[in-house]
Amino acid sequence: MWIVIILVCSAPYAESCSVITGEQLLTTKERCFEVSILKAHEVLKFSGIYQAKPFCQIVPEGVVL
Repeated sequence: MWIVIILVCSAPYAESCSVITGEQLLTTKERCFEVSILKAHEVLKFSGIYQAKPFCQIVPEGVVL
């Protein structure tokens, strides 16, 4: 299973960045990146957002979120 992660920054400084995670687990890496990229593009529409980087993280079997 995979979880969407987006690094959102309001300025070019690391201190301005936050990590946002998805609410659901996805079954494939490919689908996770599709969703992650789509969500990152949506975040960039907000004023005050400098950068949004899409990522995905595998969630090992047996881990409860």
